[in-house]
Amino acid sequence: MREMPDSPKFALVTFVVYAVVLYNVNSVFWKFVFIGYVVFRLLRTDFGRRALATLPRDFAGLKLLISVKSTIRGLFKKDRPIHEIFLNQVKQHPNKVAIIEIESGRQLTYQELNALANQYANLYVSEGYKMGDVVALFMENSIDFFAIWLGLSKIGVVSAFINSNLKLEPLAHSINVSKCKSCITNINLLPMFKAAREKNLISDEIHVFLAGTQVDGRHRSLQQDLHLFSEDEPPVIDGLNFRSVLCYIYTSGTTGNPKPAVIKHFRYFWIAMGAGKAFGINKSDVVYITMPMYHSAAGIMGIGSLIAFGSTAVIRKKFSASNFWKDCVKYNVTATQYIGEICRYLLAANPCPEEKQHNVRLMWGNGLRGQIWKEFVGRFGIKKIGELYGSTEGNSNIVNVDNHVGACGFMPIYPHIGSLYPVRLIKVDRATGELERDKNGLCVPCVPGETGEMVGVIKEKDILLKFEGYVSEGDTAKKIYRDVFKHGDKVFASGDILHWDDLGYLYFVDRCGDTFRWKGENVSTTEVEGILQPVMDVEDATVYGVTVGKMEGRAGMAGIVVKDGTDVEKFIADITSRLTENLASYAIPVFIRLCKEVDRTGTFKLKKTDLQKQGYDLVACKGDPIYYWSAAEKSYKPLTDKMQQDIDTGVYDRI
Repeated sequence: MREMPDSPKFALVTFVVYAVVLYNVNSVFWKFVFIGYVVFRLLRTDFGRRALATLPRDFAGLKLLISVKSTIRGLFKKDRPIHEIFLNQVKQHPNKVAIIEIESGRQLTYQELNALANQYANLYVSEGYKMGDVVALFMENSIDFFAIWLGLSKIGVVSAFINSNLKLEPLAHSINVSKCKSCITNINLLPMFKAAREKNLISDEIHVFLAGTQVDGRHRSLQQDLHLFSEDEPPVIDGLNFRSVLCYIYTSGTTGNPKPAVIKHFRYFWIAMGAGKAFGINKSDVVYITMPMYHSAAGIMGIGSLIAFGSTAVIRKKFSASNFWKDCVKYNVTATQYIGEICRYLLAANPCPEEKQHNVRLMWGNGLRGQIWKEFVGRFGIKKIGELYGSTEGNSNIVNVDNHVGACGFMPIYPHIGSLYPVRLIKVDRATGELERDKNGLCVPCVPGETGEMVGVIKEKDILLKFEGYVSEGDTAKKIYRDVFKHGDKVFASGDILHWDDLGYLYFVDRCGDTFRWKGENVSTTEVEGILQPVMDVEDATVYGVTVGKMEGRAGMAGIVVKDGTDVEKFIADITSRLTENLASYAIPVFIRLCKEVDRTGTFKLKKTDLQKQGYDLVACKGDPIYYWSAAEKSYKPLTDKMQQDIDTGVYDRI
């Protein structure tokens, strides 16, 4: 029998023809015969075999998409702000434990949590705050972090979630760009805020409030005043609805400083509810949160499970590998989040009895490498891994709905999916980062088996596919590609490179442009370069990410050309001080290379791609002195052959 041509288009057309014929066959017997014949013919083609193999996954994805969109569109019709959705959970189970804070032992029921949020709301009403005002939250993980922004949302005040690792200029920029009237911080982070203000980087007009019970005698403590304010709901605010701005969550981009992405009420709920539905989060779950709540992972998908599903949240201030499984057993945790680094730290930790005694059925997040996926699941007995991919500000996200090892999501392999599926991959020149375009000036879409940048189709008439962007219109414009699939269209540029395999699964490959990911955080190369380049002894400097053994993400590396006659020992000490004072710990370059002979571009810049390929390999770097960062000693040490081997093999990982 002659085989069908192995063409997706031909197979699809043929399938439609067969479906029409099948519809007109009256006999049940001949219907089954005909179905068997169609399946047999499709299985004789490579595309047919792949299409049939992925059909269950694609239907599961379609079912999820319909469910999520149906829920969110129903809420658009009601047009209620997110705190009113939370009130539904309060009414359903007022006396259920909503949230637990591990370090303090404090826990609140849903009714108590809502009362606390109301007190914060009423306090700020008394201070004259109104809808549209902004308050910066420079805080660590805590019950109050959630209660404060939830309370502020009830009066239409926008919360700016500030990264608690930031210092000096990046910290000041994040606070200033939000145009906030005040900043709430705690006693542990107050020194970083004061250091930035002492350098006149933060205006004296921005008031400072302290959250928590500890005070310094000079700044107002919200905790001390709370008892003066009512636990009743604050007055209803006219114009506050599902489309209102809820908060700003910051992302690292190519401009050198964190950028506040605009998160509206509907988007917050959409992310929390969508991820929860994808992986089966429900009201009986106890969700363990160890990741920073200023990010969307914990700040939306983690704590958002209280709003979307009525679950219980257990909060630890910072991730601890030694306490992770002990906490899970103690608090009867059933679901928790991860990034790739967390999985690696847990695998590297010594075995403990609790890692087999816990009731965790789900871990969801991003960055679990395929190479350690099975080992991780096998050792810790996790029934379901919920790998996903998405950006805080992006208009399209993907999820791995069928536990496929290593994949962060999928796209159906059927032809002409563009008009139906908002996520696409387009070809990019990996060396230059430039988009590949055809003779008509349009981008070149990827097909299964190829690698490209993920983009999300922007449709202004579909609020779920709009790109809300950032506070700065200039930053928003930089994340939009135009004339992509047809002239006049627009897409959101993710800045991430993914691979699309023959079965339609998507795998994260790398970041493109001027950012890289390290220790779960996006690092802006231009931000780090901005710290190095003003140093008097630096002739030129470029920063890039390099792979390190089996570690997740890319470690920062700086290629520096110093002026002749520079005292290298003093220079290393000077830049160490400069980097540690100005940068978060994850942004400090792990390696410093002092370049003697360097290749430059036509505009006299160091060739970053060549430096990136050579990495910290002493042989490839042709004798250039290389220094590695010792996190324990907070200093740079000369890299030796032995230390390079230890870093490569993972024997030494304190970087």
